Amino acid sequence: MKYIVGLGNPGEEYGLTKHNVGFMAVREIAESCGIDIDQKLYGALLGRGRVKDEGVIFLMPQTYMNLSGKSVGDLFKREKASIDDIIVICDDINLKLGRIRIRKKGSAGGHKGLTSIIEELGSSDFTRLRVGIATEVHKGDISGYVLTPFKRKDHKHVRHVIALAKDAVLYWIKNGTEKTMTKYNTVSVGTS
Repeated sequence: MKYIVGLGNPGEEYGLTKHNVGFMAVREIAESCGIDIDQKLYGALLGRGRVKDEGVIFLMPQTYMNLSGKSVGDLFKREKASIDDIIVICDDINLKLGRIRIRKKGSAGGHKGLTSIIEELGSSDFTRLRVGIATEVHKGDISGYVLTPFKRKDHKHVRHVIALAKDAVLYWIKNGTEKTMTKYNTVSVGTS
């Protein structure tokens, strides 16, 4: 079983914000595989199905970003999941829009959703796919930036990077993290 977790904030007002690219990616992947994310379980929206002959669970925590770990922790306890079988998709302010970065483990890098998951699981040894959202340089408090929608001129690039994230996750399901890192960490979609 593979667990694909997208991070974001619930509610219509956050739907198209930069902080919700994890939700956007998970919806895109599930939809492309014909899987509905419509169950309410573990404080999240959840979808189950099969992708490339592999059982998958899509999870979108509804606890708000900073408490995402609660849903992921509940899922792991109840499903008896292995940390090697999870990929977490989240936004990254330090990556330009159009880039993704896959890592097997590491720090939260200031991302509060990842911090919450690391605290709940007691480990940072899970795969994460970071989706670049930076369209300009930011210093200091970034909460206002990540909680605003992308500008209209960026929508095409957002669609392309979500499609890139989808391809990377589908590849990861069958090929694992190392091969996915090699194949996708150097790929980007242009934003100029």
